[in-house]
Amino acid sequence: MGNSYRSSSSSSSSRSSSSSYKPSYSSSSSSKPKDSSSSNSYSTSSGPTPSSYFDTTIHKIYVHFHNDGTVDVQESFRIQKDQSKIGIKRPTFLIAKETEISNLIVLPETLQSSHHAGLVTLFWPTQDQNPEMEIQIRYQIKEAYLSLGTFALVNWRFSKTSQSSEPFQLVLTWDPDSFSKQLRIQKEMFNSSLLEYERKDLPISFETSRFELQKEENVETNAIVVIDMPNGIQIGSKTDSDLRNQNPKALTEQNFSSHNSHYQIDETVTIQENGSHFYQSKIFVHKENPNHDSLQYQLGLNRFREYGETFWNYFWAPAFQISYGFEGLTTHFWHLFSVSLSDGESVSKDQTMYSFAYHTLGETSNRNKEGLERWIRITQLEKRENLELQSFSLRALCESGIDPKLTKMELVFTACEYCSEIANESSLVIPVEPKWESDGFSLVWNDPIPSEYSIYLRLREENKQITYNPILIYYAVLNAFFHSPGSGNHLGHLITMGITSLVFLITGFVFVNRKKHQRSKKESYQTILSEIRKYDPNFDFSLFRNKVISITEKTVSAWDKGTMEPVRNFLSAAVFQRFSIQLHLMKLVDGEVNRMKDFSVVSVQIIDKTMESDYLTLHLKLKCKTKDKTFPKQTSELEIQNSLEKTSFSTYEEIHSYTRKLSTQTKPKIDLIHDLCPSCGASAKFSHTTNRCEYCDGIYNSGEADWVLTEITQTVEWDSAKQSKLKNLPEGVAKQLLEDRAATVFWKYIHFLSTPNSQILHREATRDSYQNLGVSGKEPMFTPVVGSCHLVGYESQSTPHQMTCEIRWSVARKKGLLPEHRRSHISLVLPKERPKTLGFSEMSCENCGAPLPEVDASECSHCQKPIPETVTDWLFHSIQMVSL
Repeated sequence: MGNSYRSSSSSSSSRSSSSSYKPSYSSSSSSKPKDSSSSNSYSTSSGPTPSSYFDTTIHKIYVHFHNDGTVDVQESFRIQKDQSKIGIKRPTFLIAKETEISNLIVLPETLQSSHHAGLVTLFWPTQDQNPEMEIQIRYQIKEAYLSLGTFALVNWRFSKTSQSSEPFQLVLTWDPDSFSKQLRIQKEMFNSSLLEYERKDLPISFETSRFELQKEENVETNAIVVIDMPNGIQIGSKTDSDLRNQNPKALTEQNFSSHNSHYQIDETVTIQENGSHFYQSKIFVHKENPNHDSLQYQLGLNRFREYGETFWNYFWAPAFQISYGFEGLTTHFWHLFSVSLSDGESVSKDQTMYSFAYHTLGETSNRNKEGLERWIRITQLEKRENLELQSFSLRALCESGIDPKLTKMELVFTACEYCSEIANESSLVIPVEPKWESDGFSLVWNDPIPSEYSIYLRLREENKQITYNPILIYYAVLNAFFHSPGSGNHLGHLITMGITSLVFLITGFVFVNRKKHQRSKKESYQTILSEIRKYDPNFDFSLFRNKVISITEKTVSAWDKGTMEPVRNFLSAAVFQRFSIQLHLMKLVDGEVNRMKDFSVVSVQIIDKTMESDYLTLHLKLKCKTKDKTFPKQTSELEIQNSLEKTSFSTYEEIHSYTRKLSTQTKPKIDLIHDLCPSCGASAKFSHTTNRCEYCDGIYNSGEADWVLTEITQTVEWDSAKQSKLKNLPEGVAKQLLEDRAATVFWKYIHFLSTPNSQILHREATRDSYQNLGVSGKEPMFTPVVGSCHLVGYESQSTPHQMTCEIRWSVARKKGLLPEHRRSHISLVLPKERPKTLGFSEMSCENCGAPLPEVDASECSHCQKPIPETVTDWLFHSIQMVSL
């Protein structure tokens, strides 16, 4: 009975709900109290004290309430054995009040008893553990109510003697017309999902003036609470029924008290859909009040709800509620617990009015599926002498509307000034019924309120949920921080939220940008396909992709075997010479071989197309995966394979450019992949190394009849490589062909510089240029790599025609040194007209198509037919270093 019972089931969380009633129960209630039981009214000594918690059965409580506010109490129970060595203590059922009791009778008479400040203490006749026995306590309370201003408040709480005791039986009777029709009898239960104690109304029979607690199966009742403002009890000069006026009216000078210590409040609060409250308050203070020039308003430090709240709200919300957007208030640099009222406005000869406004965030929260809980604060001045709230008028405007049938409203009076929870076990909870209006409701309280109490209005609405906007929270926290930066107000949350928001913003930007990029790629892909099909209606990208994958795999296989001859007919002259010369120089100059294993093409994506002169080029981004490692050239095959088996996979991306004549039509499965000539469809029998069909004389890698790999560009060089360095070429001149030829000659130039006795440029250069090169092999190139080749100059008016290409490449001066990035301009001349059917290939034997020898020979090594001393193609003229 009373406040003695302290449940052990309450949460010990350090972050609790701001809007829930959570008694701070001690852990001792969960076990049987022995000698170390605590007392809640007397100071303790080192010896044993009477126990406040003890196990009982057959617990019955009878209470009768009289018209004059007195109460007759009879309590009986059977105490279990060995509960205490000294005795027990039982407080009365009054909440937040210590009252004197009279006419105390205790049975059995062998027990010694005493009472003080509403606490009954029973002592055993001997200092031994008690036996099991029945105990009866009878007494009378003269004033079983609280004096709240000028009216009486019944605020009782009946509870078990311990957590493990049996439920008690309660019979409450009263004199006719003693309780008002607003009487509330509520059962208090623990809500495990919200980790809070909640109260639910029980049915009351006013006709019989009797209430009897009915035991419910499988329902654990923590306590029974009785709340009422009884009729007829006189405090001061007025009765409670006269003071409890719920008709809203404006505050006027007539209802302003003549006492200088009183003040009044006229408050309007807008309950916004985003979860914030906007307060607009007017405080009327007598001009002769001694605190007139130093009025402050306590903002408090209340927590956001934790339990029962949605994860979204809990994630974004700070630990404490936010007050921000102050108007007519002066904040403090070092704290934001209270604010000062700015200059007031004189409204009469006796009154000064202070008008101010502010916002709050966090006073609205979710209670799982039970709806919303809103807390509306009644603006009160800082607790000081000569400052007592005489009356207040509250007007609530609701943006989303409130259904009175689904709303429960209570006034909560709390005397805890610095608590982070608004309601606790000593709070006074008074049900109220406001005047409902179309846009909200209003409430008027015309009675002085003791200065030790703070007042809140609690609304609980069913079938509603709130989702906080993190942008609003961030703005509120930032605004509060600017008002009080020295306090570090929510600074940790501000930083965390800022970083989190930035991460979300960056992630969102990346996501949107990626989606936009993917959409752009898809649109570009469709546009490219449409353009190609204007010239080749049979073009199928899936077949083309399969061909690209097959050529790439064959090329990698040839590289791994150390000779590029098997794929000569799929590659342009420049690509073929690049790979062939790189393999040659790795062995000759670096003394190494590069081997690959388990190669695969992961993806093929069209990224661009170019149409110049008579040629169409598709630029593809290839993502590949392989095991790749470089070994000394003398390493055995078994050692190479064992090492590659243990090597991890690596991925890389390159831009592969495939080119063919614009007028060429797709012929499914008629290509070199299927050992058929792409020009005539005849069987491509390779009796020797040749790039010419023996039936139609078509050159396989010319690009005239099928796709040929004309360029491989590193992704880092692609942006600059795709920009045309030279425009307005003469009609019929294909830039791709010129660049391919320049790259071919450049690789042969590197071969010449690196290889002693090299004659690879003998047929590829003018006579004067070749002589100017001097002796071959004088400057070995270690690990040369060409990034790109662009046409930067073309002179069609000169004789012979001349072109210049810029080569971006890298090379190491010695083995083991880091490569140096270089830019060189290579110039070529065209003494004779180039055969148009040559395309991306290079000169071969006109009789059998075999490649021309790299030595100073006059006959083909395959058919022994004469071969020319100089090829009919662009010839090397000069090379100049632009920059390192």
